[in-house]
Order: sequence, then C-alpha cells, then structure tokens
Amino acid sequence: MLVTVWRHGEAGSAARDADRTLTAHGVSHVTASAELFKGWCQRSGVIAPSLCTHSPLVRAQQTASLLHDALAFSMTKECEKLAPGHADYVQGLFLEPNCDHQLVVGHQPYLSHLINVWCDSVEHASLHPSGFATMQVTLASRGGAELLRCEPFGYHQ
Repeated sequence: MLVTVWRHGEAGSAARDADRTLTAHGVSHVTASAELFKGWCQRSGVIAPSLCTHSPLVRAQQTASLLHDALAFSMTKECEKLAPGHADYVQGLFLEPNCDHQLVVGHQPYLSHLINVWCDSVEHASLHPSGFATMQVTLASRGGAELLRCEPFGYHQ
C-alpha cells in the first residue's frame, strides 16, 4: 500500500489551536505542492490517492479540501486519531486496508515521527507546512515502509 503523509498548510492564529485556518500563503502553497505531487505521480507511474484521511482540525480540513480539488480522489474521511495529542500514529490505526494509495493530512511532530519509525531512520527531514512524503508500506511498524519521495518543504521556488 502507498501512503502519502501531508502536513497541513501554513495556518494563522486563533484563540483555540483547533480553530486556526490556513493563511493566503498556506492556500497557495498547498495548491502548488499538490501540483508538484500530481506531476511526480504521473511521471513516476505512481497511482493517485483514492482516499484522503485527515485530522479534524480546521487547517487540516482545509488542506484536505484543497488536495481534493487538485487530485480528485474519490473519498475524504475525518479521523480523530490524527489530531494533535494522539500517540498512536505509528500503529497506523487510521489506515484503510483495502486502499492502494491513501493520503493522510496531519500535524507535526507526529507525521515526521511516523516517517522515521516506519522507514526505521532518523535521517528524514522534518515536514514543514505543505510538506509531504510518500512511502510504500508493507507493515505499519518499525521498518515496515520504504520512503519513495520526500518533499519536506513541499513546493518551493
């Protein structure tokens, strides 16, 4: 199974962390990063994601919506297990077993930790807003994945 993890775009301030929305720069950065990803998938023969699972926080919902517009996956699903504070990211409880390529929109430091554990390495760069990484996941456990592509900064000029 392919899994692409995607950090939400740049978010502004709000009284509650859960209510932070994407900035104008965050929206344009997610859109540009999605085009970079889409082009890589097409050039590399990587199947496009068919499902996007995202954190319930507003900035992750907005990022998932922008990715849906750019990538046209068939289904979007909110998952509480992807909200900040959950320590079970690496167990892959958010994965859909019958999905060939799942997109997962979440937060730091959880996503980078997930990459490092699944790929059994600490060498991968931390994902910045709109950054993403695609892995071939055999098993949701330490060393159970191979990193295929990592764009820690997403699209950058």
